[in-house]
Amino acid sequence: MKNWLNKYCLFFVATLALMSCEKDEDIITVRTEGSPQLEASAASVELMQENGEEEALTLTWSPLSMNWSNSDVSYDAVRYVIEFAPADSDFDPKAEVAVTGATSKTFTVKELNAVLTRLELPAGVPTEVDFRVSAVYANNVAPVYSDVLSLTATTYLDIPVYPSLWVPGQYQGWSPDVAPRVSSPKDDGKYEGYVFMNVADGFKFTSNPDWDHTNYGDGGTGKLSSDGGAGNLTVTEPGYYQLKANTNDMTWSAIKTEWGVIGDATGSWDNDTDLTYDATEGVWKATMELSTGAIKFRANDKWDINLGDEKDDRPVDGILEYGSDDIQVTEAGTYEIILDLSNPAFYMYKLIKQ
Repeated sequence: MKNWLNKYCLFFVATLALMSCEKDEDIITVRTEGSPQLEASAASVELMQENGEEEALTLTWSPLSMNWSNSDVSYDAVRYVIEFAPADSDFDPKAEVAVTGATSKTFTVKELNAVLTRLELPAGVPTEVDFRVSAVYANNVAPVYSDVLSLTATTYLDIPVYPSLWVPGQYQGWSPDVAPRVSSPKDDGKYEGYVFMNVADGFKFTSNPDWDHTNYGDGGTGKLSSDGGAGNLTVTEPGYYQLKANTNDMTWSAIKTEWGVIGDATGSWDNDTDLTYDATEGVWKATMELSTGAIKFRANDKWDINLGDEKDDRPVDGILEYGSDDIQVTEAGTYEIILDLSNPAFYMYKLIKQ
């Protein structure tokens, strides 16, 4: 029995050795030649939100040439990745777009804006961007890159449109199709926004920009009614109002607001510097001296309604949230300060150094 087992083990080892030799003979190698040759349909693009579905930029490139040691098993193993980066940044940071089964990519305005927005480019300002194509054909092999091309791109701030109620009233001619909105970013029946009413003579909320769907009028003190014959909602005086509506418990509120800026960059965390409402542009403004430090926006000289930046490292052209972080001013000087609350539930500011 022992001899039989020894012979069996020798046979097994010999078989493994033979299989190993045959496996070595089947090794396939691949070599690449050259690099993708990249071309672009434009050297500059001005992206506008209203043209979101139009074509903005087409990139085409030559396929990576691959030579296989055994043509019988050759296949297209290449994956292409388009890389965008701020000019002269050596592609750090970068935004990537993978392309499978093609050697071209056409971006719509909306698609290209979304990619470039990931680089935190300043919206509305022509900015130089570098781009290239990388060809990847194996996880353990460095990519093959095309030449770097440049693009002058003007992006836009992609303002979200949340589920909304419209606010027609006497102040704007009772026209829901052109009325301002209050919005629900979580689509949970809780709506908010800011509306300037130059007269205090009644308004309603409508579920569509017309009178043909659900309309909300006065249901008693602080209450809404969806009865078509309900009376108008009213405020006590003209002004700039924070409006809220809750269609779950059928309540509403209106708080008249006057906005200011406060912080050690203005000279004090105790007293606001007032902003002035520009009814033509629909924003609050002031031009003032700021030192290095921090600021926040608040309403009515109180902390009940205050707006800060979402996080400390956002650009100064930022997005605001209630009760959030201070806005950092890193360079002293004269600034035009703009507070824009015109897009419901998506509030913005600008600090423009003069």
